[in-house]
Amino acid sequence: MGELTKPSVVAEILERHGIRLSRSLGQHFLVDSNVLNRILEGAELGPGDAVLEIGPGIGTLTEELCERAGRVVAVEVDARLKSVLDEMLGERPNLLTVRGDAMRIDLAGFFSPQERVKVVSNLPYNVATPLLLRIMRELPQARLLVVTVQRELADRYLASPGEPSYGAVSVKVQFLARPRRLAQLAPTVFLPPPRVGSTLLRLERVGPVPGTDYVRSFFLFLDACFSNRRKMLVNALGGGRRPYRSREEVASALRELGLPPTARAEELSLRELLGLHRLLGP
Repeated sequence: MGELTKPSVVAEILERHGIRLSRSLGQHFLVDSNVLNRILEGAELGPGDAVLEIGPGIGTLTEELCERAGRVVAVEVDARLKSVLDEMLGERPNLLTVRGDAMRIDLAGFFSPQERVKVVSNLPYNVATPLLLRIMRELPQARLLVVTVQRELADRYLASPGEPSYGAVSVKVQFLARPRRLAQLAPTVFLPPPRVGSTLLRLERVGPVPGTDYVRSFFLFLDACFSNRRKMLVNALGGGRRPYRSREEVASALRELGLPPTARAEELSLRELLGLHRLLGP
């Protein structure tokens, strides 16, 4: 395992380049070789894999990805770190480093439709959820994701109906992939240490990637369902100035699914919410 997991080495590199890490960009570098190994084990990389890494920093994870995968695309938003990354890793035939915002650039354009893509990344804390959902929606080649996120976010992704953390994000993630917790991570495995704990997650696709229009429609429906957690669905979807559907239509759909008229979104499973969306339409 490389020198880049040592805090003293990372600190020296950053000081030499005059770089102070930005919490606003969610920059926390991994400095623990055991966790690095867990990430690589979870990704199960081979020479036939192409890898997308978001936020490579100084290349701690990138270096190991290049040793194991056939091709690596590393996207870095910070121009200062892009320069350091190029210096630390040098010219590697299987590495493409990209300066850009992963929330804006065409991620799918870096891969052919036939490539077997895996996303392996310490996701920037500030955009983890929208970035994760964007990757799963817009990069159909990606069948496996192994990522680190804040523990609170991981709890939401993994939550089941009736649990306090269960909400629209839980359903969206579980609609697109099957999440599994690989490890809980202490703040001390990162430099600088974040204020919260983190979680290493593995997310596997559960089937063909749904069509873009269908995903957009279902996500808008979920936002309406969970717009007010305390409201019954007949009011959440059938009330307000711009109701999703009439109260009568929502009540009828609930009856058809065998659900009580007092049902709330946080009580319903993914399967039940899909059924309700199917009956109510986009």
